Amino acid sequence: MQERVRVADDLEVATGPGRWAAGEAHYLYHEIFTHDDYLRDLPALRPDAVVVDAGANLGLFALRIARDCPDARLVAVEPVPSTCALLRVNTAALAPGSVRVVEAALGDRPGRTTLTAYRYLPANSTAHPREKPADWVAAMRETQPDAETADEMLRTDLVEAEVVTLSGILPPGDRIDLVKIDVEGAELEVLRGVDDRDWPRIDALVIEVHDVAGRLGEIENLLAQQGFDCTVRVPAMMSAELRHHIVTARRS
Repeated sequence: MQERVRVADDLEVATGPGRWAAGEAHYLYHEIFTHDDYLRDLPALRPDAVVVDAGANLGLFALRIARDCPDARLVAVEPVPSTCALLRVNTAALAPGSVRVVEAALGDRPGRTTLTAYRYLPANSTAHPREKPADWVAAMRETQPDAETADEMLRTDLVEAEVVTLSGILPPGDRIDLVKIDVEGAELEVLRGVDDRDWPRIDALVIEVHDVAGRLGEIENLLAQQGFDCTVRVPAMMSAELRHHIVTARRS
């Protein structure tokens, strides 16, 4: 089941059912378009940029890229089947052949994994459910009138997904202009899935990092070893207490 939600005067997207899914779509629109959280620290991409979107969710970042880069080639990766179906709907109007959708999780080796999928808040689906900040859960509960409604909003399902490596889905050619990673706790696994031969092909990365157990520092070190300079900031619509950061990595 899906619904259509107008997130801006010029943009309507397919979402899951219910007001919570619609609210999340509006949140994602403002994160990606209004605040430009993923692209604001990068120079303009070339019109025919090659972009990988790891954790594509509904496809709003793909739509953001297509707006500025009319000849872009995108690989959009989303592991949750119901969300991936919405991703396909939302990117269907883009130029034929410009978007390749991959229904899989990304990791450091091929295999299988179990995801905790939020039924009404799919952008929060994760293979690391214990890392969900207690402050986030409490804040979400406080938005609801009673505990029963809050439980329904935060309902999850266990979903089995194929795992592939980032190198395994990179498009052919010499240059990847941008890899965007927003994978709810699996950031290091995704980066460890890049083969040595592929790192020189990547010009830039932008990663939302949940800084648990020193993960932010590990990611900065890994990227520095691969020849990137990093900038780090808190996402525009999050508080610092949630320990989420946007890491933008550019070639030195």
